[in-house]
Amino acid sequence: MKIGEFAKKFDVTIDTVRHYIEMGLLIPTKERSHYHFDSTCTDDMGLIVKLKQLQFTLQEIHKVISLKRITHFVDIQEIDYYLKVLLEKKQDLLREKEKINQSLHLLDKKIESIHLMSVTTAESGVPLLFLSLFHCPHCQEALHTTDAFIKGQYVLKGSLRCRCGYEAVIKDGIIVTPNVSASPQNEHYIYDQQMIEEITPSFISLLEKGNQWVYKRMLENDFSNKVILETNVETYVFPPKLLYSLSPNALYVFCGNTVGMLRKLKRKIEHFNPKLNVLYIVNSQLDLPFKHEMIDVVIDVLSFNDFSLFNNSHPLEKLSPYFKRDTKIFGYNVFYDANSRSHKKLRELYPNGHAENLQSCFLKNNLSSGGFTLIESEDIGYTENPGEYIDYHEKNEKLHCVAYAAEMKSR
Repeated sequence: MKIGEFAKKFDVTIDTVRHYIEMGLLIPTKERSHYHFDSTCTDDMGLIVKLKQLQFTLQEIHKVISLKRITHFVDIQEIDYYLKVLLEKKQDLLREKEKINQSLHLLDKKIESIHLMSVTTAESGVPLLFLSLFHCPHCQEALHTTDAFIKGQYVLKGSLRCRCGYEAVIKDGIIVTPNVSASPQNEHYIYDQQMIEEITPSFISLLEKGNQWVYKRMLENDFSNKVILETNVETYVFPPKLLYSLSPNALYVFCGNTVGMLRKLKRKIEHFNPKLNVLYIVNSQLDLPFKHEMIDVVIDVLSFNDFSLFNNSHPLEKLSPYFKRDTKIFGYNVFYDANSRSHKKLRELYPNGHAENLQSCFLKNNLSSGGFTLIESEDIGYTENPGEYIDYHEKNEKLHCVAYAAEMKSR
């Protein structure tokens, strides 16, 4: 019997049969380059199938077949020994069954507790202390708050208007500016279930290294009463659990392209620390409704990569009017090796993006465009499989991640 017919007889693949041959479980004859399987091979394969049904491992099956090949199980002592092997396996399975039953019991309790879980968060909105910072991005006139509904220290709804005609709307404590793309620039965002399923654990681990790097550097500073900005939060966002343990008296600003993402981020931050002063703005072009020279710190967790994926400009150049003379940046960005196939595919899928994005030169040139200089950087690793969400990634190519800190150049 040839290998194909033998494999079909036992409903296994030819590769499985070859693996059993390599292990010594099957020992067919070989003529030239072809295997031939006799009745002994058929008996051995039948025993393999039966023992696998009894949850024997291939290594355990190999020991039984070796015993069979030596003794043929014709002596009472040999049969007793085989019986002992079977009884030991039964005891192993009973112990495993007990462990599984215990795990099932614990899972039932966990499932029940989650069903009963209720997440309560304090409702927040636009902090009143931000009102004096709102200015028209076009003429820099102070914005006036109208039709406001105020609850405690927050504006939950209303409008921010300028005499020139500019108007931003406050809805459910989130500011929606007029300069928003007609459709979301990202199909999904980081808290969307589908995106979570499309990003690999190796990519998340790489980004977590970046988060820890940024967190450690920021802990070395006192940002009390400082304004901290993070833009383009859809692809990734600095973890709220780390954020709330930083300076509690800082003023945090999150800017994104979708109301859905900002609502979920708002809920998470309210859960961890409802007393943080946080502002949420829906804006896609970085013309923020703020007074110029008011941003003290910028957090970049793939934020600038994400902006330049859809825009043919450096994000820091657009944000530069909002920076002070001593503004700092802490963050990390990703890039591919020179002449990578992934970067070529990126340009094909996102022709309106910046040509330097995801190249090693992007970080330096982006910083320079906003008047910043690099003061520290560290290569924190790479992944060859970030997941399906990164649709331009080519298999087995390295997506590098570098963490960095920057500050304004001397003027």
